[in-house]
Amino acid sequence: MKGKVDAIVITGGIAYSKMMTNWIKERVEFIAPVEIMPGENEMESLAFGTLRVLRGEEEAREYVE
Repeated sequence: MKGKVDAIVITGGIAYSKMMTNWIKERVEFIAPVEIMPGENEMESLAFGTLRVLRGEEEAREYVE
């Protein structure tokens, strides 16, 4: 990002933890404002990603260790 960060967004299940989000904010808010957006949309995101692959809009990626 080379120092040009508009915002840092914390989302997902971890965003429900006040202790964790405060810990993260203390360490990164000097870079950019921190937005907390709790929610668990992982399954929806996976489903939409699968649809994009099936429609040929995106290529499937394989992650190996």
